[in-house]
Amino acid sequence: MKPATLKIAGGVLLGLGLVLVAVALFLGPGSARGELALDLKFKDRVVGGAYKAYGAPDCPVPMWLAKSVFRNNTGGRLANLRVHYRVSEYAESDWSNWHQYAAVDPGQTVVDLYYPIFTAQTARLTSRAPADMYLEYEYTDAGDKKQTFTESRRLTVMSRYEFFFSDMTAEERTGAFQDDDTNYPLLAAWVSRNDDAVVGRLASLANKKAGGLGASSSNEDCVAVLAQLYEMMRTIHISYQHPAALADPSMSYDIKSIQSLQFPRDTIEKRSGTCIDLAILMAALMNSVNIEPLLVSLDGHCFPAARLPKGGIVPVEATGVGDGYANSMSFQGAVKSASKTWDEIMKNGRYNITDVRAFWMSGIGNPELDPLPADILEKWGVMDVAERGAPAGRAAPAQQGYGQAQPAAPRGSLSGNWGCQITLPTGQSQTGVCQIVQQGGQVQLVFAFAYQQTGQDGMMHRVQEQNPFQGTFDGSTIQAVCQQAQISIDGQVMPAQGLPYRMALQVVQGGASGAVRQRHGGHG
Repeated sequence: MKPATLKIAGGVLLGLGLVLVAVALFLGPGSARGELALDLKFKDRVVGGAYKAYGAPDCPVPMWLAKSVFRNNTGGRLANLRVHYRVSEYAESDWSNWHQYAAVDPGQTVVDLYYPIFTAQTARLTSRAPADMYLEYEYTDAGDKKQTFTESRRLTVMSRYEFFFSDMTAEERTGAFQDDDTNYPLLAAWVSRNDDAVVGRLASLANKKAGGLGASSSNEDCVAVLAQLYEMMRTIHISYQHPAALADPSMSYDIKSIQSLQFPRDTIEKRSGTCIDLAILMAALMNSVNIEPLLVSLDGHCFPAARLPKGGIVPVEATGVGDGYANSMSFQGAVKSASKTWDEIMKNGRYNITDVRAFWMSGIGNPELDPLPADILEKWGVMDVAERGAPAGRAAPAQQGYGQAQPAAPRGSLSGNWGCQITLPTGQSQTGVCQIVQQGGQVQLVFAFAYQQTGQDGMMHRVQEQNPFQGTFDGSTIQAVCQQAQISIDGQVMPAQGLPYRMALQVVQGGASGAVRQRHGGHG
């Protein structure tokens, strides 16, 4: 009897075990805990320069920061699901408003999007900064018990100068060119529309040189003003700067990498920029004189275009300014070059067009820029050259190191603003500005450069330097010394190395030549 009893008891225990396993598989692990399944997707990089677009749900680019996908796997009905978010330091309020869902039935999915409203502080960052995003959600389960959960993720707020073209995942890509350029509408944020002390003054002067024509009155008048805007860029010796880290000379940028963008005032101050920087500057100048600006992005290049008031589009190859001197295209040449590219991309479809004004209206606003004095162009040495209309076609002398320049002052005078060029230890050359003040045999030279350089971390960094020299001039030779130098990397002031810097310049007919005898090494 005992063996039979044991056998039956063993069978009963085995049956109960199978039943328990079956129940667990049916309900699932979430039901056993009474939880709501959450798949939290978030964008780990914030485009600081376009921070206003995140608060605009109708933005042409999906600018949500978090996507919370909830699925009710509990087997019961959930009530009063509420979700809210916050971003440390940079959001306008501590927590966003609650997003509420009255009921979530078994098996139902709820997708909740978070569009943060960032503060202006976001666009003041000159280097990347970490931030934390928090998510809190709560609901009432089928047993009438309130459940509360929190999640957090670390993200990076990019500096105001950094731009990336797409954040599509591998699963979302289709293989089209547009997959790599989904953020192109955000370029409108860099086209300044309220910078009267810099962009507005230069655009007005260009319009005056065109005879004061109304650019919106006719296509002919529009093209005439457009030509003077381009000529103004040549006149003040703005030059095209090819990214140093890009090995392919046929490309102006790598669409798959993070690009450093300049605001129009930056390009004017530095007198140089990449193809995108030059296109953004010209677009801002166009808008200032009521020409509708467009930015055309394609494989590794960008150029501006104007929409004519009576119909039609005129593309302009802004990099046609060349080195700001002899190696530049005329306006007609710049239009011809861009028109050829335009015809090619119209056939292959590998392009995007940023309609600047339309995207402004869609919520892609400009970040706030620091106020500048009304005479800032005079202080930069730009207005004097712009008003005199120095010909951009003058040949620049052969140059190496500091102090190689094309004088802006009348022949026989050193005082004035000169274009100059620096050769880095890497062999890379960068153009800059030198302001010279001469009083008898005494001379002061202030060199200003801004450029990008690859650091030891493998990233591109934005370098700015200002080097004041004091010295003497004997009528043919300048001997000068720099005891102090101002250097910043990504906006952070760095100590100068190798001081003092010593320089010898030989002044020759029509220009100057020379070299720095002691110069610090490259930046890291």
